[in-house]
Amino acid sequence: MFDESFDVLNKLGEGGYGQVYKVQNRCNKQSYAIKKCPLYGLTEKEKQNVLNETQSLLKLRSKFVIQYYYSWIDENDNCLNIQMELCSDNLTNVLETKKSLFNELMTISEFYTSFQMFYRLTECVQYLHENHIIHRDLKPDNVLITYDGYIKLCDFGLAKEVDNIDWYRMSKTKHTADVGTIDYMAPEVNSYPIDYNHKIDIYSLSLIGAQIFGFEINDIMDG
Repeated sequence: MFDESFDVLNKLGEGGYGQVYKVQNRCNKQSYAIKKCPLYGLTEKEKQNVLNETQSLLKLRSKFVIQYYYSWIDENDNCLNIQMELCSDNLTNVLETKKSLFNELMTISEFYTSFQMFYRLTECVQYLHENHIIHRDLKPDNVLITYDGYIKLCDFGLAKEVDNIDWYRMSKTKHTADVGTIDYMAPEVNSYPIDYNHKIDIYSLSLIGAQIFGFEINDIMDG
């Protein structure tokens, strides 16, 4: 179905379990993003993480999350294909562009732009938590910017739905250690006993926010 229905225009990047491509539908000429996730060679746990992304996207129909259209398993290459909306860019590339355009001293214009960007990102994370979802892999690569300038979250392969989010106590849901991207991973994710909650997303969010306002992540981690 993939080869019959879409023309691949270029590769956009890589997610936790697959590669993302910009494609064009041959019938309606609309452009989309399709994430191809190979299923061969994966453990049952890894396969569940891949399928978890589609389940999360189905539940989270919102302006704060990348729009999900359709998914299917291609028997020809044993890949799960996830068709989503195409966004303009991700935050990683935007931060690199900001770094090259602005001097070390932040202007009022840059501060306002950074504030708006971070504010919209906090709205996205708040939406997840209000819907009992912990993302567990927040980083600039997983923050997308739409063509009209809105912020959306993507890559929910490691996301975890919990029964309830208590804003003051640890989650009672069983969690997994060592999940996420090391540079943005909260210390308690690797603590024993494994005992963390939605605040691991807040930790990652604070690091991303610091980068948005011009700090280097290595400088942040060095204190």
